[in-house]
Amino acid sequence: MSLESGLYQITSAWGDKPFVGRDWVEDLSLMPKRIITIPTSSQAPRPWVVQKVEDDRYILKATDAPTAIIDDKVFAVLLDVPPAEEWLITAVPQSGEDAYIIEKKDRQAGWVIPDVEERTQVVVRPLIVGPSYPPFYPPNQVFIIKPVLLD
Repeated sequence: MSLESGLYQITSAWGDKPFVGRDWVEDLSLMPKRIITIPTSSQAPRPWVVQKVEDDRYILKATDAPTAIIDDKVFAVLLDVPPAEEWLITAVPQSGEDAYIIEKKDRQAGWVIPDVEERTQVVVRPLIVGPSYPPFYPPNQVFIIKPVLLD
């Protein structure tokens, strides 16, 4: 099941299922902004813009800033450097409704929540895949991506 372009809320399937996005409080510089986990007790981050590029490849924008990898971490970049990453988003229905993994185009690594602590930055690492059919992914590698319904 592929996603269509639009607005989405992304949460982690791990722990208390925190939101994933940019923090509401950031410095005002043009430096890249961290993509982090945000507790569900806080205000939800602004919706993600999911832009379908081709098949299962997408550009993910947090507060209209495309995401990219810097030092194996996910950032929203406000300038053109580094260029926006095209992510592969693959449904993993065995992990629940609206469950997906997010990987680099070459499938060598994907989004991982490395720690259950609040405001942990999303990192890009090789994904662990459980030897089963369908494959099993640990919950810190699974993201719930739900469309945002506008009033």
